[in-house]
Amino acid sequence: MFQPVTFTPPSSVDSIAAGLSSSLDAIGSTLASGAGRLASLGGASSAPVLGLNGVGDMRGQATGMFAEPVPYLAVTPYQRGVGQHRGEHAYLTPTGAIRAVGSRLGDMPPLTTGGLPDMDTGLVLVVMAAPDAGRFATSLQRFNAVMPLVELQQAQRRAGALATLEEDKFKVPPAPGYPAWGKASPRRGATGRATDVALGAQLALGEGHEAATASPLERLQGFATRQGATMQRRRADLASLGSSMTGTDPGWFGLYLEGLVAEVARLLVRFVPPLDDAFKCCAAVCWYGRRQQVAYYKEAFGLRNPLEGIDL
Repeated sequence: MFQPVTFTPPSSVDSIAAGLSSSLDAIGSTLASGAGRLASLGGASSAPVLGLNGVGDMRGQATGMFAEPVPYLAVTPYQRGVGQHRGEHAYLTPTGAIRAVGSRLGDMPPLTTGGLPDMDTGLVLVVMAAPDAGRFATSLQRFNAVMPLVELQQAQRRAGALATLEEDKFKVPPAPGYPAWGKASPRRGATGRATDVALGAQLALGEGHEAATASPLERLQGFATRQGATMQRRRADLASLGSSMTGTDPGWFGLYLEGLVAEVARLLVRFVPPLDDAFKCCAAVCWYGRRQQVAYYKEAFGLRNPLEGIDL
């Protein structure tokens, strides 16, 4: 019941952005109309353009996905006590990686709400496997490019070094030239820093004078222009992130389960990984927390609950 992992922009993020779109569009027109009324120093005030309850709910959703930390566990062949070590090399099969995650899940205390076990919990497991260190390093590089984790970055560097160890150990790196070039800055000396402070203070006075001479209408119009440009940049940033958050690898597969930690640990061993022990370089990452906390990872990896509709 494992599924292929494909990086996908989370649908929850898209829904929040779509819900804010109409409200954000209204900000520019409201500021422009406000500037017009200010020019005539009259006119009735307009109604708020943002639905506070709706935006508050969306803020809560975003906080649950991004601000609340969720426990995670990363397993790699190079960790002590994990995998099989042969000299400089280390090996871990998909079955061994899943078993290692399951054993650590058994040590995790259950999440509680008000002193009672929290049933609204979920687990996201992603496994990355390759037949050799070189392809393992490439697979980890693709994953870290979208969702970097310190443990996987360390494993990526280790696997990349092992892939070329037999050649690199005979190479002598070139020595740097002497005397060496350095970098200088006026701020590194006391006189330069004092000059910078004195000049900056004069510039601040001049900028303050310019701002004070601007009329309220000019200030509001300038603010409206800056806000409109900022909204466009933020939308473009989100669209760019969505397009960059794509990709897949034939050695990636994942699983999403819901329930208490003891239950999901028991269920985890019932699912057979789709790759056999020929893929002897493997890493696994597990996120476990409340469903709102792990929703981002579930959606980002394109996973669904394989037990939906199945009577266990």
